[in-house]
Amino acid sequence: MSDGAGPQEPLQAYNNEEFMQGREARALRILSEYIEPQARFEQHQVHDTIVVMGSARTPSREQAEAEVAAAQKGQGDLKRAESRLEMSVYYEAARELAFRLTEWSKGLSDPERRFVICTGGGPGIMEAANRGASEARGLNIGLSIS
Repeated sequence: MSDGAGPQEPLQAYNNEEFMQGREARALRILSEYIEPQARFEQHQVHDTIVVMGSARTPSREQAEAEVAAAQKGQGDLKRAESRLEMSVYYEAARELAFRLTEWSKGLSDPERRFVICTGGGPGIMEAANRGASEARGLNIGLSIS
């Protein structure tokens, strides 16, 4: 459409930010969230993944211990901090599991059959899995799920 200011080059729909961010283009945005990671996987020759999802609220042991120490000094809810410390065992378990799986995968004889830890990219359990894979010096993926 013209605004009456004279001839203009037509704007391609995929270059129209207002359209692409609008309700009508939601399906295109969803599709791009599938296609773009797939293209990256191909670029990095990722064929097999081990997907780890979990609570984004689970703290690491270090974080939980710091929260308990702060609460003991009157800076926070001690009962909540102690509960989070108990939950941190799951963070550490996910971290260790990802480390072991990455070590195992790196030892496979067929380089085409490497398994890569893949998470939603969030904090908590997903952070733990990416961290464990990194500590094993392995490739890992955080998809930034929204």
